[in-house]
This record gives sequence, C-alpha cells and structure tokens, in this order.
Amino acid sequence: MNIAKIIKSETGIQLSIYDENLNLLESDSSYADNYTLNFYLQTLPRKYKVRKALLIVHDKNKNSVDMFIADDENSFFIS
Repeated sequence: MNIAKIIKSETGIQLSIYDENLNLLESDSSYADNYTLNFYLQTLPRKYKVRKALLIVHDKNKNSVDMFIADDENSFFIS
C-alpha cells in the first residue's frame, strides 16, 4: 500500500508520495486548492501503478489529521 501525505496550510498544499517501503517517490508543494490536488491524485493509480493507498491529510489551519484508504481511481480525492 502506498502512502500519500498531504499538508494543508495557509500558504498552499504540499503532497508527498511514498511507496510501500516508505521510499519517497515524489514531493510537490505547488497546489493552490483542493480541485487541483484532486485532479492530480486521480492520476496516481496510472502513473505509479497504485492499487491502494493511505491518504493522510494534515490540516494545519484546523489542527486536525484525517486518514482515508483509497482503493480505486475514483476514491483518490480529498474534501
């Protein structure tokens, strides 16, 4: 299972993607909103052959952490 760590803050959204051995596959912080990030997240299953992923969303503004399991292409999104 791959892991996608998403950090939301006032300055934007950071995304880091790890493989099942916790090796960093990609790190990017250029997302301004959820729509742009969600579009990119839905490309992950094809780009990295991801079948299942743990999405960890840390919202610094709300001081909260949410975790979701994405198990198909349509479930790779955050709200």
